[in-house]
Amino acid sequence: MEQYLALVTLSLITTGVTSLQCYQCLINPPPGEYYNTTKRLCIHFDYSDNFIVDCPFSTMCMKQDFYLDIQNGVRINGVLRDCAQQKHEYQDYKNGKWSPKTEVVEAYEEGCSSPDYKGERAVVTKYCYCRSNLCNTSNTNHEGYTDIMGVIVVFNLMKYINSLR
Repeated sequence: MEQYLALVTLSLITTGVTSLQCYQCLINPPPGEYYNTTKRLCIHFDYSDNFIVDCPFSTMCMKQDFYLDIQNGVRINGVLRDCAQQKHEYQDYKNGKWSPKTEVVEAYEEGCSSPDYKGERAVVTKYCYCRSNLCNTSNTNHEGYTDIMGVIVVFNLMKYINSLR
């Protein structure tokens, strides 16, 4: 797989085609010590070059805004920025052999939308997709930005309290 990614990157460089660049900030670092992204946490997001990533398997940038209203009118807000997830990997059978294939799937429309959930919603989410370099910069108009870990803790706490009833 690493050879395949190196080949794709090399082919993009030699053909002069560059991949889309987006801002990326993570809610929490991915597991594993080999992947040091603690400097790219959303709580530290400042529009600097430290948050710019190449998106070789995406044609769009993504921004996800979400909030959770808790008791006494308190709202916990979060924003996540990244490349849109468009990479589709599969096995192709051709001439008696299986080989790994990767393609970019156009799964999103440009603009913002909120999923239509039926029933009670705990976390309100809005997804925004755009097609130009670093287009996922728009600032959220929420006051009192709080790290999304607060949302996760409160959400799980509410589920636990409801399970006791």
